[in-house]
Amino acid sequence: MKLKNIFTGTMISLLTASAVGVSSCNYLDIVPPEQVGVNDGMENHTNALGFLYSCYNPMTNVASSELPYYFYLSDLVFANDDILNPHTWATDGGSNGYAGLILLNTLSASKNNPVWTHYYKGIGQCLLFLDKMDECNVVGRGIVDAGEAAEWRAEAKALIAYYHFLLLRRYGPIVICDSRVSMGTPTSGYKGRYHFDYCVDWIADQLDEAEKDLPDYRIEAETGRMTKAICKAIKAQMYLIAASPLWNGQFPYTDFRNTNFETPGYGTELVSRTFDKAKWQRAYDAADEAIRFAESKGNNEIYKGDYLEKNTDLDHYWIPGNVDDDFKRSVLRMKSLFCTGKGEGNNESIWEMIVDNNYYAGTMWLHNPAMPPNMMKAGAEIQSGNGALNPTLNAVTHFLTKDGYLPENDPNFTPESRWYESAGLPSEGLRRDKVINLNVNREPRFYAWIGFDGGDFMLKLIDGKPVRLNLMQNHNPNDAKDIIGYHGYQPKQRDNGCTGYMYQKHQPATMQINAASGGYMGFTEQAIKVIRLAEIYLIRAEAAAQLDKTQQAIDDVNVIRERAGAEPLRENMIGVGGMSLLDWVLNERRIEFFAESHRYFDIRRYLKGEQCIGYGKRMGLNILEKENPTFEEFNKPVVLPYPYTWGNKLYLYPIPQDEVYANPQCVQNPGY
Repeated sequence: MKLKNIFTGTMISLLTASAVGVSSCNYLDIVPPEQVGVNDGMENHTNALGFLYSCYNPMTNVASSELPYYFYLSDLVFANDDILNPHTWATDGGSNGYAGLILLNTLSASKNNPVWTHYYKGIGQCLLFLDKMDECNVVGRGIVDAGEAAEWRAEAKALIAYYHFLLLRRYGPIVICDSRVSMGTPTSGYKGRYHFDYCVDWIADQLDEAEKDLPDYRIEAETGRMTKAICKAIKAQMYLIAASPLWNGQFPYTDFRNTNFETPGYGTELVSRTFDKAKWQRAYDAADEAIRFAESKGNNEIYKGDYLEKNTDLDHYWIPGNVDDDFKRSVLRMKSLFCTGKGEGNNESIWEMIVDNNYYAGTMWLHNPAMPPNMMKAGAEIQSGNGALNPTLNAVTHFLTKDGYLPENDPNFTPESRWYESAGLPSEGLRRDKVINLNVNREPRFYAWIGFDGGDFMLKLIDGKPVRLNLMQNHNPNDAKDIIGYHGYQPKQRDNGCTGYMYQKHQPATMQINAASGGYMGFTEQAIKVIRLAEIYLIRAEAAAQLDKTQQAIDDVNVIRERAGAEPLRENMIGVGGMSLLDWVLNERRIEFFAESHRYFDIRRYLKGEQCIGYGKRMGLNILEKENPTFEEFNKPVVLPYPYTWGNKLYLYPIPQDEVYANPQCVQNPGY
């Protein structure tokens, strides 16, 4: 199926790039001066639609986008405790430099990811579009009829609300921009940051207003455009964050307030200091409404398809341990979740976004860095990936066992003292005897998304067969020149695995390497899943747990587990190993949204920075100590030898220093 990115290549996106960047304050750069060409965007229907599409460009500009999984989201995906890159990637100034600033606690007001500027300019583009619709009288001139014009206005308003939400999620209280500001406005007239709760209410009001004129859902040719279902899902996301401890009574800084600017009804305060349980009820209600609407009118459902099963010989699909075909089908289903769309029966996405016309070109940085090195000879070249997107041991131990527990709490799982011993599987000439106990008898998502020594990577990558991982050795010990099929640590290489595990989650499972050219083939183009229905179920589950709605929380968790082929959560499991119902829900989020950027905000909204990502918290196997280690040397849990640390200022991102300097009303976040 050929998917088209309708948001790229428009005249208006090029025009706007030259229209911004002229005022002293970047968030006021949303007020481009009148110039020749802007009105041309409203001269006919095609141009006007292109102008509207340009309002979506901040979503598809991967350099600063907040899409939930993408290589360039280095600071949201790789600065946590679930997945890491080699230390060189965080420190050598490459594309993961933003993650390095967080990992090393060197993030500052002068050195940071320019998300602030990126999304305020997106807001400005939307405001400009709305103004030009009126100024150019597009309805009166017959450029667009009244119904479509109302829909377009609603899309722009919904995007304005969403971009404000993305800023709020990362920075906390923000400057609300609801209209274009005169370029001659004195600095004393600039707005400051509004109280967090005021921002939440304002964004929710904008979403409510916008959704009135939006369709329930979109046909495939309009993938990515706003809908009623999307607006409801965004509200659920936002209310979850607003109900969480960081913003609901536990903000760690007591002196965070404006100096001069006042929020109506709040004065100079920027954060509420007291807990309000009603915020959890609001989050619950929003998620409940979003789920009901998505499933009744939004054409959404939890994906339970069999796309890969139809193309896979279950008899030859290897998973360690004694598993039946239903278990294998569940693994294949979870492998196919991100490489299938509506055309393959996957209607789980409430919001999808196509970032490029070509799936490989658009997400190639989720392929090559994840692939093992030295996979095969293709033409005259050795086909290698970086092997450098690595799940941590922290993540591995939080996936469930086959019986639905954490490994440490499962009474039937191998005792922790023997996790790193060989599971005693027959070798079959494929190193299966190297598989350790920790990697046997786990849930289907583990086998779908995690690669481990002695196991398989992908399904058909090498000559129609999976890569059999050898993460201990980097060459044949009997022939130093033979490196094909050896994926271990190479000290002289920049690109190396660092945890002893490999990442498979967003890889198109049917992808193969062309033996002649070395190029990838056999994958289906798919959109990135920005908001999945599964997320809204787990938002409702979390709010239910906070409100003591025990059965509702269990039921919602089990919607996700049942689809994954995992054993259901039962009430008698609550309390086992000290795990509360909320712990179970949050752990389910950690598994289901592994490597989708949610973990970044989950750690922060529960104020778990030091506990989860402080110094010495990230664990892996002992892959970095030496070349070609013994089995016992490799399979040893160790603290990763990186100087990563935590400071409470990292609960919020810093506002760029020039913004604070240019706007005397805009106070900086604490600690910067």
